[in-house]
Amino acid sequence: MFIVFIIEIILTFIAFVLLVVDIIFTSVPLTIVMISFQAIVFIGWMFTFYYFVNKKRREIFSVKISCLSRGNDKLVNLFVLLDYIEGRETNLEVVKTSLAGIYFCPSSMKRHPEKAKKKELYNLLIEYYLTLTKDKYKDSFIWDYNINFFTWRCIGVTSLIGTIGIFILMICYNSIPSPNDVLYTALYFIFGALLIPLLAKFFGHII
Repeated sequence: MFIVFIIEIILTFIAFVLLVVDIIFTSVPLTIVMISFQAIVFIGWMFTFYYFVNKKRREIFSVKISCLSRGNDKLVNLFVLLDYIEGRETNLEVVKTSLAGIYFCPSSMKRHPEKAKKKELYNLLIEYYLTLTKDKYKDSFIWDYNINFFTWRCIGVTSLIGTIGIFILMICYNSIPSPNDVLYTALYFIFGALLIPLLAKFFGHII
C-alpha cells in the first residue's frame, strides 16, 4: 500500500503540473491529457481513503468486540460469524444456523455463506453488533460508514475542495482576458464532481 501511496503522490504532482502548463499554454490535446490525469488521481485517492477508513473501522471493531463476553447467549451468533470470518469456524451448518438468526441477513447469504465475500460478511457482522449492543457511539465507531463508500468526513473534504475550486474558477474566469472555455468547462466538471458525494448522501439518507 505504501508503494501505491507514493505513486498517487507522483500522479498528483504530475496532474498539478499539467494543470499549470495547460493554463499557460492552452491546447485541446493537453487539456484532454490533464483531465485524464485529474480523473485518475481523484479515483486513486478515493480508493486510498476507502482502504484506510476500512482498516480503521476494523481496528475499532476488534477492540470493541474483544470486550464482549462469549458466555453471553445473546451474542452466540455474533461470535460464530466472527469465527467464520477469521477462519476458526469451518462447520457451514453452524454458520447457516447463526445467519438464520440474523433477521436482516440476505437469504442468499443464509443459504450459501461460503459464496459471500469477506467484506460483505464483515459489514453484516458490524451491523449485527450494533443491533445487539445499541452502541451509543455508532457514528464515531463506524464513521457513518455503513455499507456506503462515502462517509461524512469524505463528504466534508470533497465538498470543501469542490466549493473552493468552483469559487476560484469563477474569479479567474472573470479576471483573465480571453479565458479558455474548454479548459474552464472541464475544471468546472472536475470540481463539480467533488460535490456528488454530498448530493448522494442527501438523496440517500435525508429524503
